[in-house]
Amino acid sequence: MQWNRGRVLAVGGLSVGAVAALVAVLTALAAPASGVKAAEATITSRSISFGPARVTLQSLPKGVVCYRVTENAGTSRSCRSHVTSSEIGFTISPRGIGGVAGGDVHAVIVKLTRRGTVWATLKDGAFYADVPLAYRVRAVVKVLRNGSRKAFAVTNPGA
Repeated sequence: MQWNRGRVLAVGGLSVGAVAALVAVLTALAAPASGVKAAEATITSRSISFGPARVTLQSLPKGVVCYRVTENAGTSRSCRSHVTSSEIGFTISPRGIGGVAGGDVHAVIVKLTRRGTVWATLKDGAFYADVPLAYRVRAVVKVLRNGSRKAFAVTNPGA
């Protein structure tokens, strides 16, 4: 009888210890990690639709702005250390160009090869323009509210 009582106590103690360990692990997994909530609070993201295409803007800590263009033909992504009210940032996707535009930007003009030009649609701090199949982007022109313009040459139009 002593032998069986000892086994029962050992098995009972082991099972109580296993349940306690399981409860501790499940509690730890359910609790948020320290610092994660603060980091998530400083990251904001929004997505703006332009027909079948979408531009997603993400503001990261310390003013970094990332933008991603998603369309049927593919995706492209880029980041800038900051974007002031008179600046733009863009990325060229397989069938279009899109990005972020500051509040003072009135228009974005996309100059294409073969004398083509398209005007990007501006919406909620983002812009997007379709690029026809036979064309490549050669320059991007930002137009500010005061009428001034600045052109940016695209160094790799096949991107």
